[in-house]
Amino acid sequence: MPGAAPDPSQNRAAGAPAGAAPGPGAAALLLLGLFAAAALGYWLAQGWPRQVAEPDPAPDGDRVACLSYAPFRLPGETPFDPAARVSRARIEADLRILATRTACVRTYSVDQGLDQVPAVARELGMTVLLGAWLGRDRERNRDELARAVTVARAERSAVRALVVGNEVLLRRELPEHELRATIEEARRALRKAAPRGSPIPVTYADVWEFWLAHPGLADAVDFVTIHVLPYWEDDPVGIEQAVAHVVATYRRAQAALPGREILIGETGWPRAGRARREATPGRVEQAHFVREFVRTARAEGVPYNLIEGFDQPWKRRLEGAMGGFWGLFDSGGAPAFPWRGRVEADPAWRVGLAGSAAGALGFGLLAAASRARGRRLLAQALAGAAVGAVAVAQWRYAAAWHRDG
Repeated sequence: MPGAAPDPSQNRAAGAPAGAAPGPGAAALLLLGLFAAAALGYWLAQGWPRQVAEPDPAPDGDRVACLSYAPFRLPGETPFDPAARVSRARIEADLRILATRTACVRTYSVDQGLDQVPAVARELGMTVLLGAWLGRDRERNRDELARAVTVARAERSAVRALVVGNEVLLRRELPEHELRATIEEARRALRKAAPRGSPIPVTYADVWEFWLAHPGLADAVDFVTIHVLPYWEDDPVGIEQAVAHVVATYRRAQAALPGREILIGETGWPRAGRARREATPGRVEQAHFVREFVRTARAEGVPYNLIEGFDQPWKRRLEGAMGGFWGLFDSGGAPAFPWRGRVEADPAWRVGLAGSAAGALGFGLLAAASRARGRRLLAQALAGAAVGAVAVAQWRYAAAWHRDG
């Protein structure tokens, strides 16, 4: 009838209670649905098993030549704590885990209880690349070197070599002539201790560019130890070319230092952190690199040590998340990835799906409690699914980047 007031019931969604706000339109529902699907799809992709490089099929193809070892793998542990001292029991427990993958470990210092590593390694049938840490403090350097030489003499059967200094030139903590004198001092001490036998070899370890920039230093060592880390290169190398880059760099060092035995003292790939151009961290990427590199190094006769045995949470404070996740074992001592077969990007992907389901249920119940029906109820459930999935992703991200592990 002309002039009659419109009936409000004609504008209500079917089944909606009186006074309820109109439900979202089709476009809004579609947008929410796409957002929820993307969040769910992310977690499903994280759990999708991916094919990566397979290791050598030989029975011992799952063994690696050597692994860097530091005991500071639990939250709150750090070598920067002057009171920190690792117990013999802890070293033994750690080496028993590492022995499932290797018969050799590389250490970086003989301070804070690490002088016990060679004796424990010997008892377990393992060998050690024994490290002596050098820095700016000359007096501390003398004490460290004296202790390292003493340990090496006492554990000759377990110590494969003495590594005098690690990336000292990179950090610019000693000039070349002083570093050289320190290395030569260690060589003289070990030769004096073995007048009739072969002295323990002495080396120095640094990034490969510094060996090429200081080739004369090779005369001071028994063999050269280079670090080749594709992720950390000034021009980062993506995972598909990473192993080829390591081998090519090794050959380049051989050509630049003819007649010198060369060991790759550090190489590896991070499992978390930010991408550096084409170099993307990840569990799948780490598994791919380690498997392919170990197989290639064996085939081409390249001696190496992988960095590293265990994740080191304390390194996140220095380098971000990408510093703390290089281990073949996580900070709890569990394998970081399967050695054979397909690999999931994130083994916690089911937690993401559970978070999505919990979000959908929680938002849905809240909506139902407010007497939402139809499109409003569906919209709330979709929003909850998206929020739950994103919340778990954010939690995982924050956990990886947390500086104190």
